[in-house]
Amino acid sequence: MKPLRNNTVRNLFWPGLFMLALLVSMLASNIAVFQNAPPLLPTPAAPIQMSAGTAPQQAMPQVQVPAPQLEAHRAVQEDVSQVIAAVMPAVVSVSRPGQAQDAQPAGPVTYLTPGGNPAAPAGSGIVVDERGYVLTTFQSVGKASVVKVTVFSGSQKEYLADVVGIDSTCDLALLKVRANKMFAAVPLGNSDAVNVGDIVFAVGNPFGFTGTVTMGIVSSASRQVTIQGVRYPDLIQTDAAINDGNNGGPLINIRGEVVGVNMATLMPDHKYSGIGFAAPINNAANLLSGRTR
Repeated sequence: MKPLRNNTVRNLFWPGLFMLALLVSMLASNIAVFQNAPPLLPTPAAPIQMSAGTAPQQAMPQVQVPAPQLEAHRAVQEDVSQVIAAVMPAVVSVSRPGQAQDAQPAGPVTYLTPGGNPAAPAGSGIVVDERGYVLTTFQSVGKASVVKVTVFSGSQKEYLADVVGIDSTCDLALLKVRANKMFAAVPLGNSDAVNVGDIVFAVGNPFGFTGTVTMGIVSSASRQVTIQGVRYPDLIQTDAAINDGNNGGPLINIRGEVVGVNMATLMPDHKYSGIGFAAPINNAANLLSGRTR
């Protein structure tokens, strides 16, 4: 019986060894598969470390303005600031005491009307003579013979002013302040020399915001416009923002000269359109020379 037991062991040894080798091979194969398989969850990216004041490595390059060009820009800004500073003391507020805002007929183009307080609306004006002569629009004074002028140069002060001249054909009126003193005035330009593309500034008191300045260009140097049945053949059109309360305020050129008097705007459905109109200052020649009422 002993030789039979040894023979049985020898008969089971080789099959067992084969099975062990097969098992080891399968385990090795599975380990390789798991190592090469993609992770079930993505590996989080490493956080970006930036110290204070450290710019990214690929920062946008800074544009360096050449020194001569920068100086030219500064010179232009200084010139504009000087022009506005010289004009502002001569811009006044004009109101008719005791008269509320008049309603306007509907139309595509409407006159600018006094703005601010509905009970005492005020328009604008410009001192054109240091003795106290103020140019404004006919719409600002209406049928009044005496109006109130508010001067903002230095301290705010109110004066009575007589309506000494009216030219309704160009919607202009001339006032004389009742005061024996000198006022800051602005020189008059030549509206015949105005060209499309000229830079202009509209100055006035829209909606009661005194001393408001807007900038634009001349869109048309001679635009024919009909307002409430009145035909104006040569208004200056501009995209400088003008609103109620700007009526009678000056349209100034880049040299600080008055080239127009703001008087009308196009506001379809009461929406700003960027289209405003000013009476050319040359139209005021008869009024300023005393050849009208």
